[in-house]
Amino acid sequence: MDMRIALFLLLLTNGLGFAQAPGNLRSDSKLPRNPAYTSAPDGFPIFDRLEQVINAFNYARRQEEKSLKIPVGRLGELKLPANYTAASPTERALYVINAERTARAGVRYGPATALGLPFEGLETHLTTVAQDHAADMTAHQFFSHTGTNGQNPPQRIRAQTAFGDRCAEFMARAENIYMFCFYSTAKPTLTTPTFAVEQAIFSWLYQDAGSAWGHRETILMQNVDPSGGQGFHNNHGSADSEGLLGIGVATVANYGPCSNLPGYHKVGHVVVMDIVDPAPGCQYAVPVNILSK
Repeated sequence: MDMRIALFLLLLTNGLGFAQAPGNLRSDSKLPRNPAYTSAPDGFPIFDRLEQVINAFNYARRQEEKSLKIPVGRLGELKLPANYTAASPTERALYVINAERTARAGVRYGPATALGLPFEGLETHLTTVAQDHAADMTAHQFFSHTGTNGQNPPQRIRAQTAFGDRCAEFMARAENIYMFCFYSTAKPTLTTPTFAVEQAIFSWLYQDAGSAWGHRETILMQNVDPSGGQGFHNNHGSADSEGLLGIGVATVANYGPCSNLPGYHKVGHVVVMDIVDPAPGCQYAVPVNILSK
C-alpha cells in the first residue's frame, strides 16, 4: 500500500480526518467603528444595547463566511427571543453559545463537516465551579486559569463532588476566562454590565487570534477541536446534544490586572466558562431555563 494512502487511512481511523468541529478564522473580526455594532471606538465588543449584540454577531458571521469561503448566508442570522433580556446572564450565555454551535451544523470547513450539536444545558454544580473561580479572581486580584488554591480547571471540576474522576470524561479543553476593564472619571457603581457575557462570547469566538483560537475551539469543540484535541464522546443522554456548561460572572473595583490610567477609576469584570463531558450513568442538575421554555 502506498505510504500516503496508509497515512490518510490512519488519520481517518483516529477521527482527525473528519473532525466535526468548525475551523478557525484566519484573523480577528474587528467590528465597524459604528455605534450600531459596538460602543468601543476600536472595533472591540462593548455592548450597551441589545441591537449591538445582534448586529455584531451577524456581522462576524458574514466575515467568517468570507474568510473561510463559506457560501454567503450559510451561517444564518442570530435571532434572540422576546424574553432574552429578562433571562439571567448564565441563561443568555447558554442561548448564544448554542445558537453559534448549531448555526454551523452541516457547514464544511475544509475536509471537515461541522456536527453543530448544542450543549445539553447549564449544570448547577459546574456553574458553581465557574462562579467560584470568577469570585476568586476578583477577590484576590489576579487573572489566570490557576486559582489561589493551586488548582487548574480540570482539577477544580473534578474536586466538585458531582463530577469527581468518574463523572467527568477527559477532554483537551475545559475553560475560557475573559476580563473587561471599565474606566470612568466619576466613581462608577459596581454593577456588572448587562451584556458582559455576550462581550466575552464574541471575543472568544471572533477575536481570539492572539490565543491561537483556543477559546473559540473550547466553545465550538465537537468530537475533537481543530487542533486535534479530545472533544466530547457524546455517550451520555440524548445524541442530539453533548456536554454541560457552567458560567460565572464577577465584578470588583480597582481590579489589579486592569491598567492604571491617571485620573480614572477602574472596575474589572470577569466571565468564566467551564465545560464538562459527562460520563454515562452519572446524574447531573440541569434545570430548565427561561429561554428554553
